[in-house]
Amino acid sequence: MKSSWEEIIASDSDYIDLIWYGSIMNITSHEGEISQTNTVIVSWFQRVYNLKMVPDSINDSTLEAFRKKYWEKYGIYSFEQVKELQKEKVCVLNCMYTGKPENIVNGVLIRITRKDFETYQKREAIYDLYETQYSTINAKCGEILQESQRGYILSAQEEYIINDGHAFLPYHNFSRNGAYEFWDYFWEMFDETTYQVDKK
Repeated sequence: MKSSWEEIIASDSDYIDLIWYGSIMNITSHEGEISQTNTVIVSWFQRVYNLKMVPDSINDSTLEAFRKKYWEKYGIYSFEQVKELQKEKVCVLNCMYTGKPENIVNGVLIRITRKDFETYQKREAIYDLYETQYSTINAKCGEILQESQRGYILSAQEEYIINDGHAFLPYHNFSRNGAYEFWDYFWEMFDETTYQVDKK
């Protein structure tokens, strides 16, 4: 079931459990008060580099705010660099619902409390939230620890998706390093289930 951040904020929920599959797997990217992380897998979704990193429809002041807060860690130290990237087909990660149970994404489950809803709404404004089932796994070997739990996963709104994009490599390496912190098995699964990393 698809939800929006506005619906989540308007609800009476004290928290939501979000499954992160990209840069927020790296703990240095976390914001606000969050729970202990759990490693999980989700079926029916595919992780792919098809979300344009610098969308044409976002205004310059918002892009510059993002650069200062989130993108300097990728070596983007000037707004001129942002405008150059906007001309390219570099992407960040997205999760697409495929309807195929063989598609699997591993990620990190983080509980976000109500006081931080608006922080993440601003940060992830171009995503919708999909309620889905996940299983908690042992990141060292892949053993299923607990099945059929419910949480949300982010999926980009269609207007921001491009079909012939490829990874912005500093972002990819940052996300991959986050996966690596949870043992080799988890990192290898990230590599095996991530698509459109390279230029075609």
